[in-house]
Amino acid sequence: MELGTTAVSVGELLSACRDGDAEAGSLLVDRYHNLVYAIAVREGLSPEDSADLTQSTFEALLAQLDRIRDDEKVASWLMTVARRKAWRVRSRRGQQTSLPEESMAVATDWYDDDPADDVSRMLWVYEALSQLDDKCRNLITVLYFDPRSPSYAEIAARLRRPVGSIGPSRARCLARLRLILGEVASQ
Repeated sequence: MELGTTAVSVGELLSACRDGDAEAGSLLVDRYHNLVYAIAVREGLSPEDSADLTQSTFEALLAQLDRIRDDEKVASWLMTVARRKAWRVRSRRGQQTSLPEESMAVATDWYDDDPADDVSRMLWVYEALSQLDDKCRNLITVLYFDPRSPSYAEIAARLRRPVGSIGPSRARCLARLRLILGEVASQ
């Protein structure tokens, strides 16, 4: 099995992690890092707390590797652990969940009251994002999942691209993502 490929299944990665393969652990973190971080942000944590929560969630996964019953549901497991950890952080601080005002309209359209639907939608989008090439995945992640909402100039500097390329690249990447989402939905 060659771990460097995107065709490696979650089960193969987890099996390699159980055997002590550090590269498999890194690939697993790479595959799910943005998902876990997005959960923390969605639960109202600061970027610093979200980063800490992401790290502790993956530490929990490594500690519980032998107890994972269904390897293909590791994304759901990570989301559940991240959400619970976020609730604990907020409860220690006496915080309520608070999304930025502009995110509320998207949140009310995208998420409903059924947590199962919430999880399945997030997994659906995350699966589609993971099928994009690195350039598109990185661009969409920075544009839509970075809680600091960086400007095009900041994004261009971070991704080492010309500022004028961000908008057209965004349009192409979103078109690809829509196609993938349609394919994922039809499976």
